[in-house]
Amino acid sequence: MKRIAVIDRETHTLFVEDIDESILNEDYNGNVEDYIKDNYNLSDNWVWEHIVRTEYVPIDGDPIAVNFRDLL
Repeated sequence: MKRIAVIDRETHTLFVEDIDESILNEDYNGNVEDYIKDNYNLSDNWVWEHIVRTEYVPIDGDPIAVNFRDLL
């Protein structure tokens, strides 16, 4: 699995996804950008990055690690 974060800069929207590497390699020759273009409806102004850790920083508190699997 590769976890990616995609930010659409026009809509100020963050997407986080775990991509199955076999799909990425077999269908997109390992090209994450091609995968994103094929699977997301984004503006022309977006970026992506591999991520390994995510934290939420509340106004009145310490950073909280986000475990996306706990959200299911």
